[in-house]
Amino acid sequence: MVTAFAPYKKVDLAIAAANELELPLKIIGQGQDEKRLRRMAGPTVEFLGWQPDHRVRDFYSRCLAVLFPGEEDFGIVPLEAMATGKPVIAYGKGGALETIVPLNPLPKQGEKHLERGAQTRGSHSGLTGVFHYEQSVQAIIEAIQLFKQHLTDFDPDAIRDHVEPFDRSHFKQQVQQVIMSAYHEFRRVPLC
Repeated sequence: MVTAFAPYKKVDLAIAAANELELPLKIIGQGQDEKRLRRMAGPTVEFLGWQPDHRVRDFYSRCLAVLFPGEEDFGIVPLEAMATGKPVIAYGKGGALETIVPLNPLPKQGEKHLERGAQTRGSHSGLTGVFHYEQSVQAIIEAIQLFKQHLTDFDPDAIRDHVEPFDRSHFKQQVQQVIMSAYHEFRRVPLC
């Protein structure tokens, strides 16, 4: 995890899930909730404090997945993780819905839930993560277990390709296109 230690980030849920599963969890960050979070952490949870960008990228590149249990309007952490080819286990709400292609999309009303990975296993179909749809320890545990069952469905190259449109150069190009289009439209409209 890479996050601020604030209650709405739901770091406590990730720690509780790692404790229950006895899985290693490295947490980069700091903040107001740190003392409480450290008290609840089991032996497999490691707090790394604030880290410079190059160290964060290094940790991303060496992990299996990044946990993102909080709800954000956008959320840069999932994009950073995916830029290194790593999948994200995230709360399926807010900005994560815009940036992550989940193994387990929320079924539309009337549809039966089906894991996308079950249909495309081995095809490297551009999946970039797994969602949990409740902010609870049990939901995170189930998402982690689902992720572990489908490790081979996540292709690092496809994950990196997925986030390329979010790169600064693409963003600048798109903004420039919008500005130029508006400018050309303005020039076509006669002034009264």
